[in-house]
Amino acid sequence: MADSKSNYNLLLAIAFIGIGSWKTYDYYTGDETMATYQVVLSILLIVIGFYQLWRWNVQREKP
Repeated sequence: MADSKSNYNLLLAIAFIGIGSWKTYDYYTGDETMATYQVVLSILLIVIGFYQLWRWNVQREKP
């Protein structure tokens, strides 16, 4: 059961980083106009994704 939860957290972390990066990239290249709060939320998705990825890595290394 712990392995499936760990894999689920890894998948979510990768998805958050991917979606946040995609939205932020679209905004900064000028392809999409977004409100300021949407830009902040897309950057927050990237930060949350990296945090979850770090937490997944720490939990994986525990014996």
